[in-house]
Amino acid sequence: MPGRTGLTAEGVGDAEGQRTGRRDFRWYWAGQSVSVVGDQVAAFVLPTIAITAFGASSLEVGVLNMLNTGAYSLLGLFVGVLMDRRRRRPVLVASDVVRGLAFGAVPLLTLSGDSHLGMLYAVAVVAGVCAVFFNVASQSHLPTLVGPGFLGTANARMEISNTLALVLGPALGGWLVQWWGGPTALAVNALSFCFSVAGILLIRTPEPPPDAKSRNSLWQDLREGVRVLWHHEVLRRTTLASAARNFGNTAVNTVLLLFAYRALGLSAGVAGILFASGTVAAVLGAWLTVPMRRRAGTGWALLGANAAAAVWVFAPLALVLPPLPTLLVMRVVSSFSLPLWNSTVVTLRQEAVPAGLLGRVSATAGTLNFSAIPFGALLGGLAAEGLSAALGTRDGLALTLTVSGLAAGSGTLALLRRTVRSLP
Repeated sequence: MPGRTGLTAEGVGDAEGQRTGRRDFRWYWAGQSVSVVGDQVAAFVLPTIAITAFGASSLEVGVLNMLNTGAYSLLGLFVGVLMDRRRRRPVLVASDVVRGLAFGAVPLLTLSGDSHLGMLYAVAVVAGVCAVFFNVASQSHLPTLVGPGFLGTANARMEISNTLALVLGPALGGWLVQWWGGPTALAVNALSFCFSVAGILLIRTPEPPPDAKSRNSLWQDLREGVRVLWHHEVLRRTTLASAARNFGNTAVNTVLLLFAYRALGLSAGVAGILFASGTVAAVLGAWLTVPMRRRAGTGWALLGANAAAAVWVFAPLALVLPPLPTLLVMRVVSSFSLPLWNSTVVTLRQEAVPAGLLGRVSATAGTLNFSAIPFGALLGGLAAEGLSAALGTRDGLALTLTVSGLAAGSGTLALLRRTVRSLP
């Protein structure tokens, strides 16, 4: 692939450089592991403060979440162009510093008596924009840090941290809010970015300079990123499959609790077990990603991981079989396969795309994938409401999960081409 040799940073080609790169990655990984937990603390605490301190309505909470997560759809493509024009490491540091200051401002404004819902909206916007810069820069920077030989393992380890953060973050956020209050919880989150900055500043591997060729216009560079992604068959097919999976998975998550409570009559404690099982399975899947890729081959690993997303087509079985074991099996299968899919797709893109294009291509893929999420939530909710009205709650919610599972796994059809199946 055209980018395999061009992705190795200066000094990483020899054995000493590889050892340095892996040591640097451990610092980077450690800092990010703390930071992503902080991100999930903030994702829990921001709406909690809005509801408990400012009496926010459902619409206002929805707007808050949209402001925090919608920046990728609006800015992702442009950020990708910028990341291919400059060194990524300073952007990583600046993004963390600005996010830390934004979250740290909340307890200070609260102490001064100048806190209000608009303050949370502003923090959500700043944090969301900085997250776009950080995520695009991070995906573009990682190949220059570890080189292609360790890239798959590095992405799998990052996926482990992301998965654990989904559990630890809300739990820690809830504990902090209960005992110390929401503003203090955000202060803790602000401190988490210090660990991320420290991990980046401790990196010794020199970052290659950006491509020194003459600059095109912003629009020309943007179109080039879209063109490279679209004309690379494997990247195009995996990106479309990722968007379909995000759409379907979001629809499933929108409806699953409704199905558990209203159709099956499960208690909140049992539903918690269901969701916790998914997290355990996801961590195990992330840990086993590299061995599974080596054993099955990248192509077949992608096929299996994406086909597993369609397991929710069997949701109606929970109406006739013991509901908790039935849902547990589906949750475990779906969650186990997700980190294998995510880390493999990211690694493929990082290996296939030259360093000078990686920011734009990653941002193009990310924009498409993230944009599918709000549509999945909206259409999943609308489908559940419409089908429940037509068929009754039990059958309507079950059928919604079936259709959502079909959507999540529909990208498997795009992966059946030999160009994907034969990936080593």
